[in-house]
Amino acid sequence: MNISFKIVPPSTECFSPMARSEDRSCFFSAQWNTYLEQMGRRSIIVELSRGEEKVGFFVGSQRHIGLRIVSAPSMGTGTYAQGLCLLQPFSEEERIELYVELAQWFFKTHRAHYVQICDFALHLDAETSRHPLLDAAGVHYQPRATYHLPLNRTEEQLWAAMSQKSCRYSISKARRLGLEVRFVEKEEEIDAFCSRHRLHIEDVLRRKHNRGLPCQSLKYISALCHSLFPDFCIMAEVYGTGADGKPCSMASGIFAGKDGLCTYFTAASFEQYMHLCPNELLVWESIRRLRQQGATDLIFGGVAHYKKKYSPTYAFVPVLVFSRFRLLLDLRRRLKLLYKNLIHLAGSPKNKVS
Repeated sequence: MNISFKIVPPSTECFSPMARSEDRSCFFSAQWNTYLEQMGRRSIIVELSRGEEKVGFFVGSQRHIGLRIVSAPSMGTGTYAQGLCLLQPFSEEERIELYVELAQWFFKTHRAHYVQICDFALHLDAETSRHPLLDAAGVHYQPRATYHLPLNRTEEQLWAAMSQKSCRYSISKARRLGLEVRFVEKEEEIDAFCSRHRLHIEDVLRRKHNRGLPCQSLKYISALCHSLFPDFCIMAEVYGTGADGKPCSMASGIFAGKDGLCTYFTAASFEQYMHLCPNELLVWESIRRLRQQGATDLIFGGVAHYKKKYSPTYAFVPVLVFSRFRLLLDLRRRLKLLYKNLIHLAGSPKNKVS
């Protein structure tokens, strides 16, 4: 394809054109890069050029855990979509060809052993979980499923599509009981919001007997919100009247993004108030605000059953895997387990709220 690759430092010279790309999202921004740096992740940005003309960028991260691994996105950070951010039209076939050439470049010049990429611009067939162009190119990949809610519909259409019993009724009930959603509008409100949000998460993790992910620790929740505020972050909180008759924070959530592709980053609530239905009101009001900001797509970040009530569609995204040595493809499952172990180590109690 006559495309050259060059590693460049994070700067406005790369993030500004990315913000105008069709692939744009908060994950291709200086703000998200700042958040990843605070998580201890080493970003890697590769400039793609054809002659003297810039045609795009590759954005990911690099880790060294005995093997040199390039990944896009970085696991355990809440990052959903990274990889290629192209400044010119490329077909899907050309996009795949770019990934093949880029992986070989990482092996040769960057001494990488393993490259893993999850690109939302490539969709698998929902029936077969296959991609004919990836198959034809001989690329090893695995399907990753998530829920995807297109927001380029009217508010009335989005409302009508949601489940009557478990969603619309719950939202109406929450409103009838006097629950209200408040959004963080000032930077000085962020720290207090993050502390309450982490308490909500702890209550959920207690019920699930799960330690969660590093990105759910107070330290990294705060890093995310401060890094993305005000452009790429919606911090929403549901208030109602507690048992003592005073206003009480019942649920909270963070939605990352502005226009284009956005993500349901995290949301949680206290178990004692779930019968008041704060969660559905939280998500619905956040969806309304995302639409007002110009968001076109909302990724729910998984296929948990409770997310079906908002009437999303399945999005099957391929996780592309390139290995310098074929043996590593057979060890992918072990590498994934190693990643999970590292994630849990990073989410140790020292990051938890006392």
